[in-house]
Formats: sequence, C-alpha cells, structure tokens
Amino acid sequence: MKRSYFLILSLFITVNLVAQITISNNDMPSANDIYHMSITTNLQGNDPVLTGINYLWDYSQLQANIQRSDTFVTVTSTPFAYQFYFNNILLYPTHKASYAIKGNDINFQVVSMTDLFDFYKNATSQYANVGFGANINGVPSSTRRIPVDVQYVFPLNYNNNNISYSEFLVSIPTIGDYGQSQERIDTVDGWGSVITPLGTFNCLRVKSILNITDTLYTSQFGIGLSFPRPQQIEYKWVAIGSGVPVLKITTAVGGSQIEYQDNLMVGINDNILPIYHFKAFPNPAKESILIDFQSLKKEQITINLKDINGKIVKQIYNGNIEKGNNHIFLSLSEFSNGIYFLEMRINNHTKTEKLIIAR
Repeated sequence: MKRSYFLILSLFITVNLVAQITISNNDMPSANDIYHMSITTNLQGNDPVLTGINYLWDYSQLQANIQRSDTFVTVTSTPFAYQFYFNNILLYPTHKASYAIKGNDINFQVVSMTDLFDFYKNATSQYANVGFGANINGVPSSTRRIPVDVQYVFPLNYNNNNISYSEFLVSIPTIGDYGQSQERIDTVDGWGSVITPLGTFNCLRVKSILNITDTLYTSQFGIGLSFPRPQQIEYKWVAIGSGVPVLKITTAVGGSQIEYQDNLMVGINDNILPIYHFKAFPNPAKESILIDFQSLKKEQITINLKDINGKIVKQIYNGNIEKGNNHIFLSLSEFSNGIYFLEMRINNHTKTEKLIIAR
C-alpha cells in the first residue's frame, strides 16, 4: 500500500513544484513491503558528488544490468536461531528489530556467512541496522551490532549531520573470531528533484562516508590481523514514502554500484562484468593483504599475482565465488619488495589492481 501511494505521488511532482521536505520514520519501509531494485555499474557520465539547494539530479539515462526484489519480512518469519537478540524486548530492547531483509553473503576463505538476514529497527528517533543472522560455517547464529549502525536520525532535514560508530564480533568454531568496526559520517548535503528511469521525485540527498576495518583472529596460531578498508561513500536520494532510497550510489576504490527503485522487468541484459569494488588493502603492504570485492551473482573466477613484467608469480584463487561480499587473505612472506599486479579474470573480462610491497 505504501509503495502504491508513493508511486502515485511521484506522478504529480514536477521540477517547478519542488519544496524542501522532511523525512520521518513514517517514510521508512514496513514489514511485507517489496521493492524492485535495478542495478548497474555505469554512471552514464553522471558525477554523484554534485549537489545543492533546489538541485536537479538527472539520472534518467541509467540502464539496468541486473535486478533484484527486496522484501522486508517480519522478524518471526526468519530462522528461529536468528531471532535470539532481535525478538526479545525485555532482555535486548536496543536490538528489538522491526523487520529483516535478506542481505549479501560474506565469504572470507575459512569463514562463510550464508543465508544472511540484516535486522533493522525503525523508531521515531532513528533508523538503525541492529545486527544480522546467518549460517556461519553452517551453524545458524545471531549477531548484534554494538553499538547499532544508525543510518538516519529523525526528523531528517537539509544540513543535518550525524556520526555513529558500530561493530560486531563473530566467533567461528575451531577457527577464531571475525569482526568489523565501522564509522559512519552522515550529512544531508542537498535537496531538490531526482529523475530516475522510474520517475521524478522530490527528495533529500544524504551523503555517508564509511570507514570500515575488518579483523581476523586465528586461535590456532594466536594471531590477530586488522585490515582497514579504503574509504567508501554512499549517496542516497530519499523521498517521502519511498521506504528505501529511490536512488543509491556507492563509490569506492575499484568502481561504483548504482541501484534504483524500478518496475519489475524481465530479459535484462546482464552481459557485464558482475564484479565491482575489486581492491587490496593495505596498499602499500608489508606482511599480508586482504583482497576484497563484491559480486552481483555467483561466478567462476581466477585471481593471479603478476610481477612488473607481467609474469604470473602465484595463482591466488581459481574457483567459484558467491554472490555478495568476498574476501581473500594473502600472506606476502614469499614475495620480495616491488610492484605487482593483482589480475582477476572472469568471463573473458579482466580487472587489475596495482599492489606495492614495501617493508
């Protein structure tokens, strides 16, 4: 019902009738809402940095390469083991979730998090990701974010600013611990109208700077490793009643992902390279690196490390990857100082990342 009302409203909005809006928790999703999201990695020449007051963002030329349908489900419809923290208002009131949505799997060589659901709490004062449930190496479990990841503070208006910090830690049986810390710096840096292939919407533009660090501790060797990721920036265009952003652009070293609300389509041309945000960090590196990338779908890939002359010095990975976030750890102890290139090959396409080893 909310989505139908939102689409009807959008038909009456024109560039000449734009007024600054305020977003509240009533404009966030509700349980059982379904959103069809078109996804591409081609900005069509647009610069997401551009913004302003009473601004017109024209993304009408975006062309979808793949599409997904997001359904916000009730907490009680998720696996029972996932609900431990998110359906208990007496013991865990901060983490009592409003609903959940299927998230991206996380694959970290010895750590596999599949069938992942992100849990969200929609309160009058803020909208936050409170944690997730997943099968971790085949064992269903529930993991809280402490503190929670606050994504919006209400009421949301132009020039609002907010900084939040969140982290989680997952215990991996017989292996150790995997964790992640995140700093989110939010600014509502514009308002006006955004044009997407779905229509024209009166909106606020929210810029989020994300500083994320992954940590991995192996109990067998008693070694802890920390991997600060390159900074990631999200640009979100949020409209009254839109639920999720009508347009979201995520940029980082290695490329951009653009997703926008759309009508359900069939026969989308997905003849594109489905890998984005392919990067290695730290870079320059001394002892080890984390190779990080995201995939729009399950694929077969090969990753090689080449020297400055183009000679393969090591095949790092050859096999299937899962849809979602993928991480590969590589020790550099066997390599000399110098310039190298990480090369990913997939479906006759190649992506390359320069790597410097300097001790």
